[in-house]
Amino acid sequence: MSSKSDASTKILGFKYQEMVALKECFEAKDGTKIYLECLGDVSDGKISTEVKHSIQDDKKLIDTHIDFWKTLYNIIEEYDTFRFYDKFILHTTAEIKKGSIFEHWETLDKYAKKKKVISIASNKTIKKYSNKVKKFDSNGLEDILDKFKIKDNQKSAKEYYIDVLVNHIAIISIIQEPYRKPFLCSLLGYISVSLIESEGYKWEIDIESFRENFRSFAKQYEIQDLKFPISSVTADKTSKGNFHFVKALEDIGYELKIGLSMNNYLKASDSQFKIIKARNSLSENLENYDEDIKDIVLELKISHIDQLTSKSDINEKSRRFFDDGIEQVSSKTKIEGITNTRAYYPKGRLLHNIEVKNININLDTKNESN
Repeated sequence: MSSKSDASTKILGFKYQEMVALKECFEAKDGTKIYLECLGDVSDGKISTEVKHSIQDDKKLIDTHIDFWKTLYNIIEEYDTFRFYDKFILHTTAEIKKGSIFEHWETLDKYAKKKKVISIASNKTIKKYSNKVKKFDSNGLEDILDKFKIKDNQKSAKEYYIDVLVNHIAIISIIQEPYRKPFLCSLLGYISVSLIESEGYKWEIDIESFRENFRSFAKQYEIQDLKFPISSVTADKTSKGNFHFVKALEDIGYELKIGLSMNNYLKASDSQFKIIKARNSLSENLENYDEDIKDIVLELKISHIDQLTSKSDINEKSRRFFDDGIEQVSSKTKIEGITNTRAYYPKGRLLHNIEVKNININLDTKNESN
């Protein structure tokens, strides 16, 4: 390999580290800071990750691999700080070699890990690091190894860029496919600039600031709201025996509403299927919408039950409750991420709630569930 190629692979390793840090930024908790080249390659103050990248597809993590021993050495060097960490991770594109001390690493306790580590004969490559490890306090070494995780066979830079970052839910949920790479480049640029603009060259990413910039960059590329897909499905009355909501309407003597209700239910179900097929990221919004419909109708039900008297015709009052429920939800056509929702959708989702027994339209409190 030429010196220029060798330099390029080293630079790629640094870029890979930035990509791993970006993923951590996507998934970080509120109030977190992500540090690069400080207390590990990537750290959030509780977890320290050493990131090792190789362009070799068949790279193996062997007993005397410098990446492991140098990582352990660095933790020991800063143990007074690292002792309060919850986890140490070696993130490597190398694959654990069968028969090495790292095979089945996750199943070993700290004592077995220490025994294996201490048993490895040193060589010229790891001598400096292994000597430090073997001389370190036994209890301290056990504490470190107890928290030491190995994520081997991780995706290489090109794969990581596409599979992990470009296709991350934080990206695909709001950015149209043609613009995901340009958007991601903006975020990676933000990671780099954070070092350039840092105080005292301490490379840290404040998550609140990151999210503000994320939103700012995203405005250029955001996915437009999905236009509500209209359904032309019609009900086959011969199948009405398959639906619980039909029986519920029959039980309160409201056969007149069965045909229209079946149309609303089936159209809404068909539209929902089309929405999810077009944009799966809206699934949670649709679930939240169904929950809102349920809450509206259950609150309405309480007021209808409150108006019952000993002389009330329960079936007649239940029919009025059903009508009021349909009327009240029919205007609830605003769904986050969707435009031009048709009135049949909220009506159909009310019927869905009846179908899955989240709502009982019979006001007879003796048979009350919801």
